[in-house]
Amino acid sequence: MQKIKDFFNEEGKLNVKDAVVLTIIVLFYGILSFINLGTMSNPNTFFEIDSNEGIVIELKEKDTIAKIKFYNGRHSGDYYLSTSDDGENYKTAFILRGHGAFLWDEGKFNKETKYIKLIPKNKSSLTLGEIALYNNGGEKISTTITSNKDKIYSLSDEASTIPNKISYYNSSYFDEIYFARSAYEYANGLQVYEWTHPPLGKLIQAIPIAITGEMTQFNYRLMGNIAGILMIIVMYLFAKDMFKKRKYSVFAALLMTFDTFHFAQTRLGTIDSFLVLFIMLSFFFMFKYCKYDKTRYLALSGLFFGLSISCKWIGLLAGLGLAIIYFVNKFATKKKLMPVVGKGLLFFIVIPALIYIPSFLLFPNLQSIKTNSFETLVEQQKMMYEYHSGLKAEHPFTSKWYTWPVGYKPIWYYTKDVTKTTSQTISSIPNIIIWWPAILAVLILPYYIIKKKNGKSLFLLVAILSLYIPFMFIGRIMFLYHYFPVLPFLYLAITNFFYQINKNSKKDWLMLVYMFLVIIFFIVYYPIVSGTTISNDYKENTKLFDSWIY
Repeated sequence: MQKIKDFFNEEGKLNVKDAVVLTIIVLFYGILSFINLGTMSNPNTFFEIDSNEGIVIELKEKDTIAKIKFYNGRHSGDYYLSTSDDGENYKTAFILRGHGAFLWDEGKFNKETKYIKLIPKNKSSLTLGEIALYNNGGEKISTTITSNKDKIYSLSDEASTIPNKISYYNSSYFDEIYFARSAYEYANGLQVYEWTHPPLGKLIQAIPIAITGEMTQFNYRLMGNIAGILMIIVMYLFAKDMFKKRKYSVFAALLMTFDTFHFAQTRLGTIDSFLVLFIMLSFFFMFKYCKYDKTRYLALSGLFFGLSISCKWIGLLAGLGLAIIYFVNKFATKKKLMPVVGKGLLFFIVIPALIYIPSFLLFPNLQSIKTNSFETLVEQQKMMYEYHSGLKAEHPFTSKWYTWPVGYKPIWYYTKDVTKTTSQTISSIPNIIIWWPAILAVLILPYYIIKKKNGKSLFLLVAILSLYIPFMFIGRIMFLYHYFPVLPFLYLAITNFFYQINKNSKKDWLMLVYMFLVIIFFIVYYPIVSGTTISNDYKENTKLFDSWIY
């Protein structure tokens, strides 16, 4: 405990007031971020429906089926739905569409029948967790399963989980169909579907699923949301160490708190939250090392760098910035070259490798390959590189790197009509009150570096450029979320701007006015990034640009 106390009081300069203020910020954001994060109740018993056999459902009495609801497991896809009056002669009625893993789907049709048969369309086995039929009056139809009798219980034992309305709250959306599925597979020792990124992020995502044994939307979004909260804490600590005064720590933390993009991205059940948290921590401890010259901070920087690349290779871009800062700092302090190189190799090559490699070897059962040897591990890295370098897919919400700073094309993650006049939507709208001034805050950094010999500005510029410039040379499709790792350093750059102008003349009022505008934007766009039910008129009126599609 004394070491922890010394860490905060001696160097971080945190005190009780800091703890109180930070606790208030974290509680506010934490409560807001957990509201409607996801259901804690969904089907958890699944069975594979074989393509050769299918499954037959018998109605207690002949009725008109108007709607069918079903919950997809890890293997999802389309079904041929056939009907029969006698249980012998079936006629295909239509194709029942399955849209992804761990989500509720429904099909609407109008057919009077006694039996229905579901057969996977593409000659593969598909997984169902629950199924329910409804008549024209919206009443649930009593059924029994006459084939695959071992599945009777599994497809009707969790009727209480069937939602009245299907939404993001009870179903996966966007890339959750890949990452959440893989987290479930890691937690249950199954062959893992998502292999194009290193395992660590999905392993972290799997922790609540493994602990509780429940595969729910709340559980697979939980760790990413916690990471989003931890980022705010790290931002406060970073700003306190960088600018010394509490007002700048609060300011920087609030910028992250009220960035609508941060809110939308960290509530999504993917792995980018972990990536950005670890990148932040790697730079934070590098800053502390440059400031205090203590080896433990360099070791921690290397540790979190290793964790970042074990989530996504984008972490390697952080390594570029960390290396530049490390060597510039050492040359400035005229340290001997060999010890500098030795520490660099130990903390930024050896330690990251000791994290990265075991993350594959400990859980080797990937769908692409079994990474249980050095040779297969190397082969997997080649496959990952070939996938990302050769990706030619198309997507309506891709964007060019030069459009990211202005948030030209947010990613439309989710939409659902609730009534004829209301809907839910989730889009990665950036808080332009933060993003646009951040461009100026970055452009002025060279002035502070050259004219004022300001080391903080150099640190921030290197971090920002190392995480952004490499995307200029990447040819594959990209999205606005690739800009996510840059954002924490933009918040610090804006804070640095106010810090610099306040040196000569106190303009705290300007900071307050600016933060007021930031908060107003967040309030207005909160429904757009949270999936809150709103009127379609409200949604349309918030579209500031034609490229903001949601």
